[in-house]
Amino acid sequence: MIYKRFYLVILVYLAGIILMASLFAFSVGRDLTYSILSLIIMILLTVSFGVWLNRTNKKLAFFFSAVRNDETSLFFSEETGFANEKLLNRSLNELNDKLKNAKINIELQEKFYKSIMENIHTGIISFFNNGVVEFTNPEFNRMFGIDHISHINKLINIDPKLVEMLEKIETGEQKRINVKVNHTLMSLAVHSQTIVMQNREVKIVTLQDIKSELDMHEMDSWQKLIRILNHEIMNSVAPITSLSSTLSAFFKSGEKEREPEFITPRIISDTIRGLNIIEDHGKGLINFVESYRSFTQLPKPEFARVNIKEFFERIMILVNSGFDNDNNKYKVRPLITSSVTPDDITLVADDKLLAQVFINIVKNSIEAFGKCEEDNFISMSADRNPDGRVELTIKDNGPGMDADTLEKIFVPFFTTKESGSGIGLSLSRQIMRIHNGNITCDSAPGKGTTISMIF
Repeated sequence: MIYKRFYLVILVYLAGIILMASLFAFSVGRDLTYSILSLIIMILLTVSFGVWLNRTNKKLAFFFSAVRNDETSLFFSEETGFANEKLLNRSLNELNDKLKNAKINIELQEKFYKSIMENIHTGIISFFNNGVVEFTNPEFNRMFGIDHISHINKLINIDPKLVEMLEKIETGEQKRINVKVNHTLMSLAVHSQTIVMQNREVKIVTLQDIKSELDMHEMDSWQKLIRILNHEIMNSVAPITSLSSTLSAFFKSGEKEREPEFITPRIISDTIRGLNIIEDHGKGLINFVESYRSFTQLPKPEFARVNIKEFFERIMILVNSGFDNDNNKYKVRPLITSSVTPDDITLVADDKLLAQVFINIVKNSIEAFGKCEEDNFISMSADRNPDGRVELTIKDNGPGMDADTLEKIFVPFFTTKESGSGIGLSLSRQIMRIHNGNITCDSAPGKGTTISMIF
């Protein structure tokens, strides 16, 4: 509205000046009175137009100067002047109010974000490509015992690995690094993002000390492992101890050894039977130790580019061949399918170790089907998640697991199978860690099981 009024006033002035100029040109030499009158009016209109335009320009210049200087207390009278001036003053006042409110909102947001930065228990540092530090929050300064830092190279005195990590970490990348500060070891979870500020890239890195959480989970894992080890060893050692005591009693009378003539064929037979049982339990302990050794001594991985579509085809051939041999122990033969989207997905991995993970998981699914013979399926799929990482999935429609079992499946030596070693899934997790990946399981009773691996 203000712009229409402004243009209308200009048009009226210009029309009046043109009209008087035309009248002056027409009356020159014809009527001296009209000539003088039209000239005077034309001059007055021109002067008035100049004064009005100059006053408007000064008002606008004054307003924009105040905006540049963050001066928002100015006010233009809306009661004096012509209608167009009142309208201009009202519009400038409204614009000034909006700028004032916007400034207040920005200041409130700055205080809010500053309060978050000062109180959050995560260290934050932002710096330019040349290493010049733009910002650090109080938690970052506290973590590394510094008051101020102008360049990331100042952190070399704390740990050179920390500076190298800050320089090389890519946008969206997550890393973990151990840093020792004042004889205190910190295990830092590091995440990086990049933003553009004033045509310059700024890298923002967050660092969180997760050592206490890792210690807590490590202690919990050790407790679970010790309980399982205790269970397995006691199950084997207790019968051996009891049976050894029984066998020993066959050859003693009180504290003295029995004479050979008192050793009957029945005692000899029972002794042989008992020794066979001890031998079986001893072999069980040896197998248990061998399982532990295979869990702790994985072969060195040989990484190469693996085509996932071809890899799935090999896994399906290996699994299906197990149903066709004479030693097939499975009660059901499920439908096994695979899908890869897009079909040219590849990843760098040790295909033998990765195949070990897949074969183990697929066998677990087949064994979980039990005697259920209808509509059993296992599907293997590959795609890229929203972060662009390769995600491999194995899904079945088996009986599923309850929450308590689901919590323990990756604990070494935990098993729900009578003849299981309990290292399959824990070994799979260890192999995934070698690949800098992660493996998770989602399951519920009656809803099947889904194993996901992200690389």
